Amino acid sequence: MKNARELRNAQESIANPSSSSPEVRKNQPSRRDLLRGAAVAGAATIAGAIRLTDLAMAQSPASPAPSSSSSTSASYLYQTIKVNPFQDPAYAEGARQRLQQFVGGANRAEAEAGRAIFAKMTSFDPEPWVAEWTKLAVPYEQKGAELESQGKMVEANKAYERASSLYGVARFPVINHPAKVAAYRKSVENWRKAIRTFDPPMENVEIPFEGKTIYGHLRKPKGVDKPAVIIRTGGVDGYKEGRNLAENLNIGCAGFEVDMPGAGECPVFNKPDSEKFYVAVIDYLTKRSDLDGRRIGFVGGSYGGYWGAKMAYVEPKRLKACIQAGGPIHYTWQEKWLQYLRTDEKEYFWPFPDSMIYANNLKSFDELIRTAPAMSLQEQGWLSKPNAPMLIVNGAKDPWISPEEIPLLYSTGQPKTVRVMADGKHMGRESKERGAVGQMESEWLKQQLA
Repeated sequence: MKNARELRNAQESIANPSSSSPEVRKNQPSRRDLLRGAAVAGAATIAGAIRLTDLAMAQSPASPAPSSSSSTSASYLYQTIKVNPFQDPAYAEGARQRLQQFVGGANRAEAEAGRAIFAKMTSFDPEPWVAEWTKLAVPYEQKGAELESQGKMVEANKAYERASSLYGVARFPVINHPAKVAAYRKSVENWRKAIRTFDPPMENVEIPFEGKTIYGHLRKPKGVDKPAVIIRTGGVDGYKEGRNLAENLNIGCAGFEVDMPGAGECPVFNKPDSEKFYVAVIDYLTKRSDLDGRRIGFVGGSYGGYWGAKMAYVEPKRLKACIQAGGPIHYTWQEKWLQYLRTDEKEYFWPFPDSMIYANNLKSFDELIRTAPAMSLQEQGWLSKPNAPMLIVNGAKDPWISPEEIPLLYSTGQPKTVRVMADGKHMGRESKERGAVGQMESEWLKQQLA
């Protein structure tokens, strides 16, 4: 284990890449190597703070490192926030939504523990946040190990599943700090244990890609020979761990879940040319003899809704149905909307541009302003081109993605199907119609892939 000075230096070099010498910058480690180093530093930091050496196990070579920036964002917007967001009234709605997301379905004791964490936090500083949620995750991980030693695999894996979920809260929203990287590695490690008794099984898939690896989860319905397959991806803060793909199984389709560019274990960042990542996934799925590669759907949610739209243009023949749910297209990438997210938007709770900065492999908000317009599908010339059948879904009151995106999409190019929830926020959150619209999405996919 590295000593404290070495760990501190490692963290400083990750958080401040501009301080590196030219010689160091010329020999940057790979993204996976960098995340492994960041996880070491993060694990040691957490263990030192709360005496939990369990996180040092995050370095196990059996658990691949998630992807990371070669120059992790050095200018976090949360550092400019001068109030306690966990107590300030301006952030109250965001805090309520996040607390509901994290412990809304938990037992009473865990829900109270979550509320206590929110009550004691004073800032978005990653280390105390990770430490507190790790305290809740570790007992589940230990319980899983105990039950596994007794041969009670179903019960053990349920405990591992909850541990993965709580480690996922610890790394939320993105892994832009060594402590969050370490927590994410533990989330992946526990999830891979949890799925061992899934029925139907969930397969861990590894696809070679440009000298790296694409990690995905595949699940196939029982009793269906060569089912259609639906690729699911997104968003910027929602990683693949914890998603069981049941919505695909329920309509007789296989599901393939993969982290979007700039998230989780994805080997590439969110860049204008990152569609090559999904092209490689489609290539792989078309070659599997147990799937019908002629019937592939694509669902992009939230920040990943961008790819739900773009891939409809990139692969208009091989994709038979694409859903764009709440994703950026053009206006969200422009300075006017980004400035609003930086100064006025509070419901995301954490500063949303921080997540965009990480996912897009940038160093600062100024760099986001300069480079984001290149992500625009309008600027790239896609909107007038042929596209696979597309369903566009979102809430009319989305505070995170510009409401101008949907009219732009349906007023250009080929006709598309649109469903807007008038009372809904991002992706229809808090809409009375959300359940019905979710069912409609499934039926639409089923019809298109029949």
